[in-house]
Amino acid sequence: MRKNKFLYVLLLSVLFTACDKEDNLTPSNLGKDWFTIENSDDPVDRAIYQFYVETGIPVFYNDTIGQETRVDNWGNSYTHYEILQFGASALGGTETPNPFSAYELCPRENVVDGLEFLREEIVPVLPESIKIRSFLLLKSLTPYNPATSKEAFKGLNTVLISRVTEFGDMSDAERLNMKGAVLNAVLATPIAAYAEELAVFYQTTRGCYTQADLYGCNGWRFYNTYGFSDPRTVGFLKDPNPYDYGNMPTETQDVGMYISAIFTSTPEEFEASYGAFDAVMIKYRIIVSVLKEIGVPI
Repeated sequence: MRKNKFLYVLLLSVLFTACDKEDNLTPSNLGKDWFTIENSDDPVDRAIYQFYVETGIPVFYNDTIGQETRVDNWGNSYTHYEILQFGASALGGTETPNPFSAYELCPRENVVDGLEFLREEIVPVLPESIKIRSFLLLKSLTPYNPATSKEAFKGLNTVLISRVTEFGDMSDAERLNMKGAVLNAVLATPIAAYAEELAVFYQTTRGCYTQADLYGCNGWRFYNTYGFSDPRTVGFLKDPNPYDYGNMPTETQDVGMYISAIFTSTPEEFEASYGAFDAVMIKYRIIVSVLKEIGVPI
């Protein structure tokens, strides 16, 4: 009995000593928020800070957004670099590796143009339900897959926006197309949550031909084997070209084309272009309905 009491007291003393040691530990910086923007005397960085105050969205023009000295488990110090993650959070939320073989960062002298584009074209369309972790301004993007957008892409913790160096000289039509590309990148994932609506969207096209899947099918087969003369008759926003043997859109591309079209044309303009194609108009109304449900002002 006396032995048990001794062991009990010894155990308590060890626990109290351990707790006391933990209380004296120096906190690490592993919980640092790298996405908080601080004010600066530098004009470019001050403009980014003002945008951050207005919108709550950090904007970067370098993919390395910070560094700090850390200590590993063996007491050795090292420099940690915080780098934005380009890996995709694609339609459906599937994480994929970095899809770009190369990219060029946006020069400092073009950053303000990028901020003005975001402020005028993108932020007013974003509903409160959609939180943007950050934007990264770029000069160019080179994807491995030609089907991946060279203009805008949503990564794991940033939205990449390319061609920022061209914003100052863009025509209204080019600027509108960039707006559509960026909003497609931002909105594709929230739209993917509406599975029932998208099932009807996809079935509108698949119901036009039940002997094969039209999504991603070869253009030659579409025109010559399946007997179609116009992709718009099955709901694709693709002009007819019997000599185009490239593939028809995939599901992801199809949704993206509708998102872009909605923001690059008025409802009247869209109907003037596609009103004769029932499948197109059905799919258009589905995506418009989903966007309104998300809270996008249309």
